[in-house]
Amino acid sequence: MGLFGALPLPAEENPNKNMGRLRGSKTLVLADSPNKMTGLATLRRAIEIRDNLMGGWDKVIILGWNFSPTIGHDIDALGQGDSLEVLVIPPDLLDRLKKKGQKLKADEVRFSSLQYLKLGKVERKVDGQKEALAVAIDNYVLLSPEALNLDEKNREKLENIVNTDPLALIEYWSVDPDYDGEVFRSVWQDYRGNTENDDDPYRVVTTAKLTGLPKKDGRRLVCVRVVDVFGFEAEATIEVA
Repeated sequence: MGLFGALPLPAEENPNKNMGRLRGSKTLVLADSPNKMTGLATLRRAIEIRDNLMGGWDKVIILGWNFSPTIGHDIDALGQGDSLEVLVIPPDLLDRLKKKGQKLKADEVRFSSLQYLKLGKVERKVDGQKEALAVAIDNYVLLSPEALNLDEKNREKLENIVNTDPLALIEYWSVDPDYDGEVFRSVWQDYRGNTENDDDPYRVVTTAKLTGLPKKDGRRLVCVRVVDVFGFEAEATIEVA
């Protein structure tokens, strides 16, 4: 809490010692455990606490270590706008705190926004009893480079890629053209080093072309999952008429 700039709540309201408030505001801060996966259940609990604890708050900020692949979709689906924010605790913070004699200051720790995946145009064509889909990735935003354990030279290189060619950071991605909202079933994949989809071994293709899919009446829910070169995952879904 101190490194984020928050004051702990009174002990009687804060039995797990993981909640605080930002000075001079009605913003609640909730820190999740490093042993937990921050996901939809945590988001719902944080919203409930925001609305009911100590008369209610204008906003809740969740600080997390590990996140479910659907976290971005879950945040959007809850529709809380600016009253709900999720930030990433630097992955090396525990190690830095355990070092003997090292005292960190708030301005030495960066809490980053979540990485997210943005889909581009999706085309759906029906031919008899079969369908074809073309699913494009439009953008990928990595966790802030400051959250990664890199030296200054490599951080500058990474920042340049983030600003000029962010899709080059994708290691692997896959598509489920008929997602049921629970189980992801990949029917198309591309990865770095694969030259079957194109002749560039250092980049994935940015459009997936799926053919021979069984015809389906009504809308399709298409889900895309991405893993970047640092092992972070992101997911996005889109309904296609």
